[in-house]
Amino acid sequence: MINGTPSLLSGLGDALRTISRSNVLTNPDRFFSELSESEVDLMTPVGIVLIWAIFNAINIVMAGVLLIRSFPDNAALSGIAIAVLVVPEIVMSFILWFIWAVAFYTVSMCFKGNGSFKRCLEFTGYGFIPIIAASVIRLAVSMVVLLTVEFPAESMELLADALMQNSLVRMIPVITCLFGLWSAYIGIFGVKHARKISTRDALITVGVPGVIAIVYYLNEVYMI
Repeated sequence: MINGTPSLLSGLGDALRTISRSNVLTNPDRFFSELSESEVDLMTPVGIVLIWAIFNAINIVMAGVLLIRSFPDNAALSGIAIAVLVVPEIVMSFILWFIWAVAFYTVSMCFKGNGSFKRCLEFTGYGFIPIIAASVIRLAVSMVVLLTVEFPAESMELLADALMQNSLVRMIPVITCLFGLWSAYIGIFGVKHARKISTRDALITVGVPGVIAIVYYLNEVYMI
C-alpha cells in the first residue's frame, strides 16, 4: 500500500497535467494518434477516474449533509449511510471504467478491431475527463441548494419532491448528458486508435452503448 502511494500520486499528477495541457478535449483524434506511439500506461487514466470518483464521493457527502440538516433527529443514521456509501461509490467508478472498456472492446470486435484490451482500457479512461466537469458542476449546484434553499422536513418523500421541483437540481441531468456527449466524442477517437478501426466504426462502437446509457439514465431520473 505504501509502495503504491507514490505511483498513485504520480497518476493524479499526470491526470491533472493531461487535463490542463493536452489537446485531448479539443482534438482527441490527434491526441490518441500521438499517444498510440507510446507504450500503454494506465497511471494517467487511473488518476482521471480517481478524480471523478473523489468528486462523486463528495457529492454523496453533500447529499448526506442535506439529509442531516433536514432531519437532525436522524443525524447518526445519515452519517452512517454516508460512510457506507462513499467507499462503494469510489470502487464503482473504477468498475464503470472497466465496464465501458469491455463494452467498447466487445462491440469493436464486430469491426475486426485488433488493438489490445489494455490499450482500450487506457484510452477509455481519458473519456472521463468531461464527466469530471459535470461532477464539479453538480457539486457546485448542491452547495448552492444546501446553503440557500429551505426544504420541507416532514418526510423524505416531500424532500425528494421539493428537490425535483428545484430548477437548479433539474438542470443537473441535462448538464450530465451534455458532458456525457463530450465524453463520447473523446471516446470515439480513443476507440478508433485503441482498436485500429475507422471513425465510422468507432462512432457505432461508442454510440450504441452510449445511447443505451443515456436513455437509461434519463428514465431513472425523470421516471419516463
